[in-house]
Amino acid sequence: MKFKKTLSKILLILFTITLLGSLPSKKAHADAFKVVTLGADLTKEQKEDMLKYFGVDRKEANVLEVTIDEEEKYLKGVASSKQLGTRSISSSFVEPTSSGGLKISTNNIYWVTEGMIRNALITAGIKNAEVKASAPFNVSGTAALTGILKGFENSKKGEKIDEDKKKAANQEIVVTGDLGEKIGQDDAANLINEIKKDVVKEKPKNEKEIEKIVKKETKNHSKLNDDDVKTITELMDKINKLDLNFKDIKDQLNQVTKDLKDKLTSEEAKGFFSKIGNFFSNAWDSITDFFSDLFSSNSEEKEDTSKVKEENTSKNKESSNTPKENNNKASNDEGSKDTTNNKTSNNENTKDNKLEENTNKNKQ
Repeated sequence: MKFKKTLSKILLILFTITLLGSLPSKKAHADAFKVVTLGADLTKEQKEDMLKYFGVDRKEANVLEVTIDEEEKYLKGVASSKQLGTRSISSSFVEPTSSGGLKISTNNIYWVTEGMIRNALITAGIKNAEVKASAPFNVSGTAALTGILKGFENSKKGEKIDEDKKKAANQEIVVTGDLGEKIGQDDAANLINEIKKDVVKEKPKNEKEIEKIVKKETKNHSKLNDDDVKTITELMDKINKLDLNFKDIKDQLNQVTKDLKDKLTSEEAKGFFSKIGNFFSNAWDSITDFFSDLFSSNSEEKEDTSKVKEENTSKNKESSNTPKENNNKASNDEGSKDTTNNKTSNNENTKDNKLEENTNKNKQ
C-alpha cells in the first residue's frame, strides 16, 4: 500500500512538471515573430528610443544588434567608405507575415527609400513581411538592409537566406542609391525594377545580352553614362546568376512598377498643378499691381492738378492786388507833382507882383 501511494505521488509530480513545462513561457523572444535589430554603436538611451519607436519591448520581440563588421561583410567593395561609415547606426523592425506582400516604411533615412528596400527584399526572396527601417537621427541608411535581412532570418517564420542573394540585394541598394543622385530616387528604383524584370524573365545567356537589356532601358536617361551602364550590368549579372523564378516574383515586380509609377505620376501632377497655381497667383499679383499703380498715378495726378490750381489762384490774387497798389503809388506821385506845380506858379506870381511894385516906384 505504501509503495502504491509513493508511486502515485511520484507520477503526480512528474505529470505536474510535464504540464508546467508545456505551458508557453512569458519570454517569447526566442521564438518571436517580431524581430528588432539595433545598430551596435547606438547609446543605451538611443536603443531604448528605437524600441519605443517600433512599439515593442524586449519581452515581446527578439532584439538583436548589428555590428559594423556585419555591414562591411556585404557592403565592402560595393559601397564607398563614406557611404558605409565607421559606426553601425541603422535599426530595423521585421515581422514576417503569411500574406499581404511587403509593407515598408522608413524614418530618419534620406538616401535609401522604401522602393529601394522593397526591390532588394524581392531579390533576397522575401515575399511577405512588415518592415520598418529607422535611426535616432538622420542617416543614409546604406546598411539598413543588413539588419533587415538578419532580422528576417532570426524571426520564427523567417528562413535562412542564401549568401549570394544577400550580397546581390545589398549591392542593389547601393547601385540604386547612386543612380538616384543623378535621376532621382524613385526613377532609379523604377529603372532597376524594370531591368531586373527583363533579366529574370529573359534569362540572358551572358553579360553582353544583359548589357543590351540595360542599354535599352537606360536610353531615355540622358544623365546616365557608360560607367553607369557597366555598373548596372554587373549588378544584373549577379541577379541573373541567382536563377530567380519569374513566375514566383512576377506579381511582386509588377506591383513595384505600379506603385512607383503611381507615385511618380502623382508627383508630376503635384508639380503641374503647383505650376498652374503659381501662374494664376503671379497673374493675380500682376493685375492687382497694375490697378494699384493705376489708381495711385491718378491720385497723384489729381494732387498735382489741385496744387497747380491752388498756385494759379494764389498768383491771380497777387496780380489783382499789385495794380491797385501801383495806382495808389502813381496817384500819390502825381499828387506830389501837382503840389510842386502849384508851388512853382505861386512863386512866379510873387515875382510878377514885385516887378509891378518896382515899376510903379520908378514911375513915382
